[in-house]
Amino acid sequence: ALCGADLLLALGGGMAAFELALLVRLLQLQAACGLCLLSAGLSAAVLALAWRLPSTRRTDEDAVLAGCGAALAAAAAAAIFSAQGSLPTPEEEMAPFGERSPAPIASHSSRRALELSERLAARGAKMYGAWWCSHCAGQKETLGAEAMGEGGFYVECSPDGAGAENERCVAAGVKGYPTWEVGGQLFPGEKDLSELEEMLSSAK
Repeated sequence: ALCGADLLLALGGGMAAFELALLVRLLQLQAACGLCLLSAGLSAAVLALAWRLPSTRRTDEDAVLAGCGAALAAAAAAAIFSAQGSLPTPEEEMAPFGERSPAPIASHSSRRALELSERLAARGAKMYGAWWCSHCAGQKETLGAEAMGEGGFYVECSPDGAGAENERCVAAGVKGYPTWEVGGQLFPGEKDLSELEEMLSSAK
């Protein structure tokens, strides 16, 4: 049976091996991590302490125990780093037409929404929004796919969104999403068709 010292030895070997794999990975990434170095030092200290503790086993048996722990930790590190390698890189996550695109509009436009879209487009109206904004998605569903597509007034403000025009949104003074702009005036908030018609009427 394994005693406490044997278990500590196996654990120390595993910790040291995992920390070594982590340090190798940091070197590959050319990244600095003070806490990782501290953790590696502590793991090495645990292994050294466990090796010096009295044991009922021979030195070669202790080495086997430490090696088994190290092998298990190395396998775990390899599995983690392999899975990490399949994740998207920051550049891939920021790709223009990746996951950052707004959700497709499911609803179809009513005749009233199409007429309103034409009026909005004629006034040069803009709808400032973000791909992750639920109220923006709701506003699009209110107007419908055809009206939003024909109007061409949606402006993506999130820097990581597809076709983002963040500087334009900042210059316009947009504080939240969605925000409509008509005739240089800003009208924040999601609106139903009646409210959009009132917005057009009140805009200069």
